[in-house]
Formats: sequence, C-alpha cells, structure tokens
Amino acid sequence: MSQTPAQQRTVLIVAGEFPPLKTIGRIRTVKFAEHLRSLGWDAVVLTVAASGSEPNYDAALEEEVPDGIEVVRVPLVTFDERITRSAKRLLGHGDGLAASLQSSSGSAGTAAVSRGDLQQAGFFERLQLAVKCWIRLGLDIPDSYLPWALKAVPAAREICARRKIDVIFTTLPPFSAAYVGYVLRGETGIPWVADYRDLWYGDVLREWLPKWRQKLELLIEKRLLKRADVIVTVSEQKTDYMRRIHPQLKARWETLTNGYDAEIYATRGRSRAFDSQAIEFVYTGRLFKNRRGYAFAEAFGRLKQRRPELVAPVKVRILGGVAPEIAARYGEILDRYTIGRHFDFPGDVSYQQAMDAQVNCDWLLLIVDTGETSDGVIPGKLFEYVASQRPMFALCNPGATQQIIERARLGVVVGAEDVDACEQALEKVLEEAVPQSLDRDADYLAQFDRKNISRRLAELLEQTAAARQST
Repeated sequence: MSQTPAQQRTVLIVAGEFPPLKTIGRIRTVKFAEHLRSLGWDAVVLTVAASGSEPNYDAALEEEVPDGIEVVRVPLVTFDERITRSAKRLLGHGDGLAASLQSSSGSAGTAAVSRGDLQQAGFFERLQLAVKCWIRLGLDIPDSYLPWALKAVPAAREICARRKIDVIFTTLPPFSAAYVGYVLRGETGIPWVADYRDLWYGDVLREWLPKWRQKLELLIEKRLLKRADVIVTVSEQKTDYMRRIHPQLKARWETLTNGYDAEIYATRGRSRAFDSQAIEFVYTGRLFKNRRGYAFAEAFGRLKQRRPELVAPVKVRILGGVAPEIAARYGEILDRYTIGRHFDFPGDVSYQQAMDAQVNCDWLLLIVDTGETSDGVIPGKLFEYVASQRPMFALCNPGATQQIIERARLGVVVGAEDVDACEQALEKVLEEAVPQSLDRDADYLAQFDRKNISRRLAELLEQTAAARQST
C-alpha cells in the first residue's frame, strides 16, 4: 500500500506511554509510527515529557524512537505532585511527603492505599496516605494523567493548525488521552480512532475501584466515545465486550492485536549453554494487583516435597517490580516450602537485560491477569516471548492468550490459579529435556507480525480519512 510523497498522509498519535518510559504499552506506539511511514502515513506523536525521576525511566529507550518522527512532549504534573509541593511549602516537611505522594502506581496511574499502610505509618505519613487515597479516588479520574491531558489539548490544537492532520489516534491507557481525541474531534472534525490496549470500564486491573467510581467512569467513557469514528481493541473478546456495554455507539469496531517484532531479537543470540544441571525459568515484568502467579510457587513447593531431586537444579527468576503485598505472600509460600533458594527477585532491570534473560532462559514464565474479563487479555509480554523463541510455561485462564499459545505450539498452559494442574505440568516438563527449539506454527503466527498488523492499521486509517472526505 505504498504511496508517493504527494499522497503521504499524517496521523496524530496521542500516547501517554512512550520512550524513554519503560512500559509494555510504548512498543505498540513506537512500532506503529515506524512502520506506517513506509505505508503512506507520517506520524506526529504527542506524549509525556519525562523528568528522568520516574521509576520506569530508561534513557536508553530514546533510541527506540524512529528517526524523522516528530515528537511533541507535554510535562506530566499530577495532582499528587501539585499537592505535595503546596504541602511542603506550608508544613516545611521533608522529602518523605514527596516520596509518599508521588510513588508510582503503574501505567494507568491508579493504585489503592491499603489499611495496613495507614496503620503502620506515623501521623504525617497517615495524613499523606489519606490525601493520596483521596486524590486517587476523587481527583485522578480516570487516572493520574488527567492534568497532562488537559495540557495536551492546546498542544494538539497547535499541531493541527500547522500540520495537515488526517486522523487522530489516541492509544489507551492512560485513559485520559481520550479527552484529547474527544475535544479535537469536536473542534476540528478530524476523524478520531480510539485504540484500547486495555479495557477502561471492566478491566481486570481496575477492579479495586469502588462501584460509584466504576459507574462514573462508564458514564464518562460513553460520553467521550460518542465522538469516536473507530474503536480498536487488541482482542476479539475485548471488542465483543465493549460492543455489549456500548450498544448505542455508531463507531466502527476493529480488532488489531499486539504483535511481535522479530528484528528486535535478530542479533541477540543465546550465550548460555543448555545444561540439565541448571534449569532456568524467567519472568520479565511486574507483579501487581491481579497479576500474581502464586500457583507456580505453590506447585513448585509441592513438587519439592514429593520429588526434591527433580526441582534441585531449577532456578526461577522474577525480573521486575513486585507489589509489597504480593512479595509478602511469596515470602510466606517460599518459607512454608523452604524453596527460597530456588527463587530470585532482583527487582526491575533494563529492557536490554530483560531481553537477554528471555533468550538465555530454558522456560519463559508467563503470568496473565485474572478477573472477570481476563478471557480477552492478550498481554504484550506474550509477543515479546514469541520473538525470543523460547518455550512458555503460561499461567492464564481460558481465553485469547491460551488459544494463541496452544494453536501456535508455543508451550504449556495451565489455569492461572490452578495449583494442581500447574504441579502436574511442571513435573512433566522437568522430567523431559529442555527444548532447544520450538516446532511453532509459523503460518499462524504470521498474522501477529507487527509489520502485518501495521498494514492493517494503515488500511484502517486510509478508510477513516477517506470517509471524512466523502461526507
């Protein structure tokens, strides 16, 4: 679908997750912007201006941004930070206040404050945590990127004034980015594509929100999407779910999954030898909220009790941040079964280190979110693992991810919380030699190649722009 320069169109991509912030969501935006250029579309990216103090900041990721892509950055100053600054001026309090109120809560900017946190804190800390809880529940609607989105609107207006923008593409989360698409669609008439990497209402990682907040956000979502021309999700299950909760919308519905990028791993060969005396399972990513993986640790402990010689050579590496309550539960499981020496939790690592760990492990551990709508979850991590070409040991409930792994012959799948099934599967894989290669269904996997998905996106953008011209 290559076009001549005279026919080149331009898409404004509004993305809260973009390099140098290390989130799995950034890759979809970066690769779309890169591949669209050869498909007749230039991209202007409107994103966050990183301060360098973010816990997921990685300066090396700037290299991911394709040359020649215009990137406009707007500072992210959250309500947390504004109130922190005011409180420090009024109280003359130290950095503890800033650290408490500004602690990161993930890509969507939503987190719960536990009762235990409040009980263990002193007076000022209790006050800080109470304020933080109030901000997260009462001001950060739908997420902590709302102040950024409000500032991004005038920046988007300026871009539309000096560039001929054919389509506006907002990728969510953060869900506040939808405000930018909503306002610009109303003011300019430029068609708006809302890209849902995760669900807004109904997402399994937002189940902690109180019912009043969920109902309010559903009303906000319904209002904003009335202006959307196209709504995209990353799985058929999510598309079906959204169509059920938004039956009144006249927008076009499409599914564009995440994908794998073989070229990222093309020059990254395995340096660790296969050794039956040292079997390594690796998980790269965060463990938080409904993404836990306790069943694997429980199954490992049970198997050690029955067949200690089988698990003796096994090392399990969890490379990424672990929420405190999840770390505590792991600690209890590891102590109960005395398997602590088999598990390593080094914390967050760089993207390069994570990729090296993926290609050098024996089994990739995939832990998928649980919850009511988890059947539609296809984590971007799945496709990172596909590109690394190592077998997966996946904990996920029946649904899209299970179907892909089994159809493509990518590894073993057990229920996300099914300890018995996990124990049986783990015993079986440890009894056999570590696979040095995979007999994957390459023809089936081709649909998930990011270049092929980008072609479909280019066609969708072209049809969306053409529909505006014909009206």
